[in-house]
Amino acid sequence: MAKQDITTQIRGIDEFLEQDLAPLHRRIIENYRRHALLEVMGEWEGIFEADMTVPNPVYYFNITGLMGVTVEGADAVKAVYRQLAEDETSVMLVEDERLAVSDWGFASDSIFNTYLRGWDAPGKGIEVDKPEGYYILRQHFAMIWPYDDQAHLVGERVYENLALQEVIEIPEEEYITLAEAKTVLKPLLRPLTELV
Repeated sequence: MAKQDITTQIRGIDEFLEQDLAPLHRRIIENYRRHALLEVMGEWEGIFEADMTVPNPVYYFNITGLMGVTVEGADAVKAVYRQLAEDETSVMLVEDERLAVSDWGFASDSIFNTYLRGWDAPGKGIEVDKPEGYYILRQHFAMIWPYDDQAHLVGERVYENLALQEVIEIPEEEYITLAEAKTVLKPLLRPLTELV
């Protein structure tokens, strides 16, 4: 098996944006696209720019490692992203994403493949055989992200179907590092357009 193409991270989003969308809906999905790229590259600070996120977002997680967790306020949410970047566990490849958008925000159903080293697995709430190993944590997520009427992210609600979770050991040559993701994804970033 070859190394996956990390640019497919936003394939579902880009396909969705090919539709004729209302300006608010387009801006919401463009915000999500930018957010996804910034998160995976570990450049989380950009997620909190004034045109991206409300001053006091609220996140709800029901996923492995964060079951039943509420994270409230910019400082607390920033700490989550900071930890992902510092641990270099922010590299994710999303597959089979289906999106729906409305004035209130969007919903997503997809498979997340998170690249992690064995020594980072306990922090994600999973066990692996080799601390020095290379792994993909494969999770089925349903997400609801509310937005305000100016297309600023209000928060995230992320839910995992634990029955579909897999931990897959991969060879080192198939592992995507944070530096690799940043190099490949940075050219795909684009500024948000003005909401008309």
